[in-house]
Amino acid sequence: NNEILLRFTDEGIQFNPLANETPDLDLPPEARPIGGLGIYIVKQSVDEYDYERKDGKNILTLKIKI
Repeated sequence: NNEILLRFTDEGIQFNPLANETPDLDLPPEARPIGGLGIYIVKQSVDEYDYERKDGKNILTLKIKI
């Protein structure tokens, strides 16, 4: 289907990385709280993303159209 599908699954505590607030990129780096920038970069780099908690597992799915 001309897409790359990445699915990350773990059995850790429930954690939805997509629920994090978008970092304020207008602030200088030293004024920003630590964390969240990596998730922001991933969300900007893929075409679709989804999180679900199923059967005690975190499932993060990322799609990239090629």
